[in-house]
Amino acid sequence: MYGALAPLVGALVTIMSGINSRFSEIAEPVVAVLVIHTTGLIAIMIISLVRRDKELPGKIPLWHYLGGLVGVSTVFSSNYAFSALGASLTMAVALLGQTIFSVITDATGMLGRTKYPLSVRRLPGIALALAGVAVMGGNWHLAGPAVLVAFGAGVTSGLSTVLNAGLGATKGVFYSVRANYAVGLVTTAVLALFIRPSFQDAAAAVVEAGPFLAMGGGLIGIIVVSTINVIVPRLSVFMFTILMFTGQTVAGIIMDAIGEGAIDVLKIAGTAILLCGLALDTLLSGHGKS
Repeated sequence: MYGALAPLVGALVTIMSGINSRFSEIAEPVVAVLVIHTTGLIAIMIISLVRRDKELPGKIPLWHYLGGLVGVSTVFSSNYAFSALGASLTMAVALLGQTIFSVITDATGMLGRTKYPLSVRRLPGIALALAGVAVMGGNWHLAGPAVLVAFGAGVTSGLSTVLNAGLGATKGVFYSVRANYAVGLVTTAVLALFIRPSFQDAAAAVVEAGPFLAMGGGLIGIIVVSTINVIVPRLSVFMFTILMFTGQTVAGIIMDAIGEGAIDVLKIAGTAILLCGLALDTLLSGHGKS
């Protein structure tokens, strides 16, 4: 069941990213992130009050609260890489970073994760999954710092996911979501103090964008983060990464086909190879069992 939910979360991430990207085009990126986190924090606070959600007992290292801070760095680095490399290559390089991070996390059991030893039997499946990433990327001749930024965005995305899931498993799912949005909002507010965006222009941009673009990303983010907090403790990070990215890619292909009337053959081929790699890895190692 949890493996089936992961691609659905990935599809929601694609929709959320599309909304947030469009909003960022209208407003300054830092303004957009401020509004997104404010919307999400207010919404999750209301949900928690209605549910009378309580913090679960238990202690957890303070660094687990840094998921929101890491998530903000992912947003800004992804936006930069997207503008420099384009969607397909950014997505492929980010997945490469996230996949390598997930393999290391599973193999070492770091950050309190269940350990899935990296045996020789797992290498063919992992290699096949990475081959799918290579096919998906298309033009790998593009070089420069943007490639490293995109790779880093994938690593920080994986790190944020693991931190938030660890907090959710110990203190409660909605507690983790509140902490994620609160820390992300404080982080972005500190950045805004240095960047000093025009509040008059920011207000005008929010009005121009409308409530759907201004609020949609933050509200969908609550569903995404909450569901991830439920799924990640029950799957290996590698399996979750591949399944979620598959959902992201399929949703992106459908959206491109509807919006542009074009189908990206490389994305389809790369996704198919990714799934074959995941199936082979699961067959040979059984690492996806909870």
